[in-house]
Amino acid sequence: MIPSEITESIEAWLLWQQQIQPFLFNESFQAEIRSVITEETGRIFQESEVFPLSVPGLTKNAPAAKNAAEPIDESLPPLERVRVKAEKCSACRLGAKRTKLVFGEGNPDADIMFVGEGPGEDEDLSGRPFVGKAGQLLTKIIENGMKIPREQVYIANIVKCRPPANRDPMPDEAQCCIGFLKEQIRIVNPKVLILLGKVATRYLLGLEGAITRARESTYEYEGIKVFVTYHPSALLRNESYKRPVWEDIKKVMKYLGMM
Repeated sequence: MIPSEITESIEAWLLWQQQIQPFLFNESFQAEIRSVITEETGRIFQESEVFPLSVPGLTKNAPAAKNAAEPIDESLPPLERVRVKAEKCSACRLGAKRTKLVFGEGNPDADIMFVGEGPGEDEDLSGRPFVGKAGQLLTKIIENGMKIPREQVYIANIVKCRPPANRDPMPDEAQCCIGFLKEQIRIVNPKVLILLGKVATRYLLGLEGAITRARESTYEYEGIKVFVTYHPSALLRNESYKRPVWEDIKKVMKYLGMM
């Protein structure tokens, strides 16, 4: 196994390159790469788990993927059935490195649903969304600002597994996972969706650009009113965002008749 600092450098470079020009992992692309690299270099890429390149004669020792086609107990509550499907998912690279699936939690009949981007380290270890510093701030917004228990709302993310180094989910990762979120939204059927940050806004509404502009409007998703605000982690970095977030939360409360 290569040293961790080299693995991290390879991963950082590949992720940067992916953002500029997405890799196409088809057979012809892999054949071209194999023709110009040594087996040892291929082994480095494969062991780093960031480049799905098969090298002739090289077998990677990895656990078999869970069979997502296994039947799911239909007697389970609807959200639990979706969670079981998500636990079996191996559609993208994130599942291989997670400690725990971070599915979502809260009231399955909630009027308010918050959507973030993805789990961080604390969430990955606990299996619960928004439990780190940003999550503690979100809890204060809910309980001290909105005056309702956190357990009364529902909280989920675009992706259910932690991206390395807490980076934003890659487009393919988000697309692999967002179906679970859409099922959660359909089942909970809240009166209001509150999207936290640019990642949730991009992948659920298809909006690009700054949150500053996105939060000026309200939207609809499948007949549900949608509000956009800053992610709590942005407030930890810049306290000047606290007032705009409170203004956004008051809009939600007015819409729901809570003030």
